[in-house]
Amino acid sequence: MSRVSINLVTWNGGRYIEDCLRSVFNQSYKDFSLIIIDNGSTDNTLELINERYPHLPIVKQKNNIGFARAHNLAIHWSKSEYVVCLNQDIVLEPDFLLKMVEFMDAHPLAGSATGKIYRLQEGEKTKYIDSLGLNIYQNFQVVDRETGAMDEGQFDSSEEIFGISGALPMYRKKALEEIVYQNQYFDEDFFSYKEDVDLAFRLRLSGWTAYCVPQAIVYHERGVGAAKERMKSRDIWRGRRYRSKFANYYSYRNHLFFLYKSFPKAKWFVYVRIVWYELIKLFYCLFFETRNLRAWSEFFHYRGKLKAKRILNIKNMKVSWEDITKWLK
Repeated sequence: MSRVSINLVTWNGGRYIEDCLRSVFNQSYKDFSLIIIDNGSTDNTLELINERYPHLPIVKQKNNIGFARAHNLAIHWSKSEYVVCLNQDIVLEPDFLLKMVEFMDAHPLAGSATGKIYRLQEGEKTKYIDSLGLNIYQNFQVVDRETGAMDEGQFDSSEEIFGISGALPMYRKKALEEIVYQNQYFDEDFFSYKEDVDLAFRLRLSGWTAYCVPQAIVYHERGVGAAKERMKSRDIWRGRRYRSKFANYYSYRNHLFFLYKSFPKAKWFVYVRIVWYELIKLFYCLFFETRNLRAWSEFFHYRGKLKAKRILNIKNMKVSWEDITKWLK
């Protein structure tokens, strides 16, 4: 049994997959296993894997079952101490696993950790930050830390953070087992987008900590117009025009799911900034993204299930609400 399980979910990733797998097998730390789940790719992803790495077993799905479901399957199959959820558009530096395992071994209360994730643009490595984990704000907007910032040495210290982005998380399997619900680690109702935010919040509720380990370096493919962390509202709305309809819809819908799952009922109206921010988004959809209004019908459809999950979250809380709100910026 390997100490680290690397779970790679692929979907139409032909342009990325060779660089990604090459970086995995170039790791200086060798005590890992690799699980590949393909979510019904229709491009040359599988052909490239079979040609370059014919020995690798691949679990093939007929259709795209979503990020959450695919990674849940892989996590269930894993018996390793640590789990890495790998995206196909990631390139690892050779000592990434070594640095992460050393850190997690030295911090037994860390339920999750991430490395320093730089942007990879058109195959070129940059010094622009893609993610240093997650920040959560007073309005419960959750964004990647320092995304878009130029690294000039100011991000070289390990530090505790609110949570870990789904770009490349390492989880302690023991921590995941404590928050599993109906055999789900990631909430499969989310399908794709924001499931990493939901999981980060539940790990926090259960008393596990999260860290950024900047000595462990990776690169993540991003478009030229990738966002920055601190953007004005008008720039956020403009940026949505360059995202897919799929991404905009599920991001909006799943944030509603996350909000409803995350609050004790008595606390909801305390957060006026949350209500105000959600009203702004609703009015934006009324005028510019009417197709996304169906997210509300799905929200009410799932409300019963979400309520049951919220009750369980509150029941299993091992920290005070103040321990959570101290992370709000």
